[in-house]
Amino acid sequence: MRRSLIIAMGARAIRTLTAARSHRGRYPARDQTTSFLGPEPRGKDARTWHIRDKRKLSPRLREFFLYSPALGRTVGVRVLLPGIPAEVSPVIHLFHGGGDDFRSWTDFGSAEELTLDSPYLVVMPDGGAGTYSRLAVGSKVHDWPRFHTEEIPAFLKANFSVDWAPASQLVAGLSMGGYGAMKYAAWHPDRYGSAAAFSSPLDPLSTVPAFDIIAMREGARSLSLFGDPTLDRSEWLANSPYALAENLRGLDMWFSAGSGSLEGAKDRDLLESMISSQGERFSARLNSLGIRHSWFPRTSGLHNWTSWERELGAWLKTLARRRNYASSDRRRTDRVADGGQFTFLTGHALFDIHGWRVEISRRRAQVVRFDAVSAAGFSLTGTGSFRVRTPGLFDPGRRYDISVSGPSGDNAYQQKADKKGRLTLTGRLAAAMHDPIIPGKRTAHFATLGQDEVTTVRIASAPVDAAVDGERSTADVPDPSQTESTDDPTGVYIESGRESTAADSSER
Repeated sequence: MRRSLIIAMGARAIRTLTAARSHRGRYPARDQTTSFLGPEPRGKDARTWHIRDKRKLSPRLREFFLYSPALGRTVGVRVLLPGIPAEVSPVIHLFHGGGDDFRSWTDFGSAEELTLDSPYLVVMPDGGAGTYSRLAVGSKVHDWPRFHTEEIPAFLKANFSVDWAPASQLVAGLSMGGYGAMKYAAWHPDRYGSAAAFSSPLDPLSTVPAFDIIAMREGARSLSLFGDPTLDRSEWLANSPYALAENLRGLDMWFSAGSGSLEGAKDRDLLESMISSQGERFSARLNSLGIRHSWFPRTSGLHNWTSWERELGAWLKTLARRRNYASSDRRRTDRVADGGQFTFLTGHALFDIHGWRVEISRRRAQVVRFDAVSAAGFSLTGTGSFRVRTPGLFDPGRRYDISVSGPSGDNAYQQKADKKGRLTLTGRLAAAMHDPIIPGKRTAHFATLGQDEVTTVRIASAPVDAAVDGERSTADVPDPSQTESTDDPTGVYIESGRESTAADSSER
């Protein structure tokens, strides 16, 4: 009853704020934003993203309306050209919070003025209600991550001269936008070099009602965003920067929050206070993992644009100082381009990371650890079966000994690297016989069984005389990818203890 009351009051407050801003002409409703464009594209025109309208609002500010297949409708995007032009420019992906839209950073946050002397191209896409997640609304699916991480980069590549090196791709946002920024950085640590969050909830499991309210504001049903926080815990963890914190190692991270009060005032902003406590926990989590970061707990400040304008300015000044120290060890280096070891946590069944492509066939959502990954092999946790395609780390045409060891038994075979130096490895993880196809209350306790089981794959060069050159031995397993001809598209620094051991990604 208490939870329902909190959700109802929160949803009513958001609707009231939205209506008031719309009435003042400062926050147009969705139909007001795109109605002048006419009906949405259909058929062939709806299969790819495209620009439906564009405007020049100032010497640096551009406004676009893009049709997004990921969303099934047209949405707005604002772009600020670099204040310091260059042949290619680094990019800041800047996200708004719940209750705002793609215009908010320039209308209320002084983004145009604050970036006047910076080299960054700033892209500010719409984020809907602010879930920054894949959300079912009626019979449609709003895939905001796909829009932000695939279609927006494609839009930038087609229209602007952009530096795509990870160090030149920065992601930031306020409130729910900061949550989206940190989550995208944890999902794609090989794509971004810096991430910043201003007054942002970074542990969704500690803020379930707030995430539920945001999802309902977009039209979804209650508890339809990531499911039930107990029964569908893996989905919540897969969308939690806190749970995926290990993936953030090596990134420049900057996050801040106000105290929820102003000097001399008796009133307190409970939302900002709660977010500040989450920031403390997130910082402690990163410390336990030995991950360097910048955490700024402000002694004053509310959950409003005055605070966020201040934080954006402070972060930009920090970026400027870092640019002036090009030889600093804070600059990120690509540690895995030559096959160096890394670890990655994810809830996705299909993912690409550092050139590795992993596909997992499973019956139930789970958080997978892709661990100790290098040219010598890797390990995977979870249930089901896997298919892993390596980057081009091996000698084309050479045979390699593959050994797969796990709960399902041991298997050894040989495989020849394809003409691009890649291997495609398949195998079974923990057995899924205990995981029913149609789960129910009687089988709910089976949900996590086997998910912590480890399957290890080892790769070694086969002896030269293992097979006659030009002939395939009976133990040689063909590589399915050999028939492929193209690649897939695709202020205060807290020094963390470097000797600490990694904490379990699912700890609270």
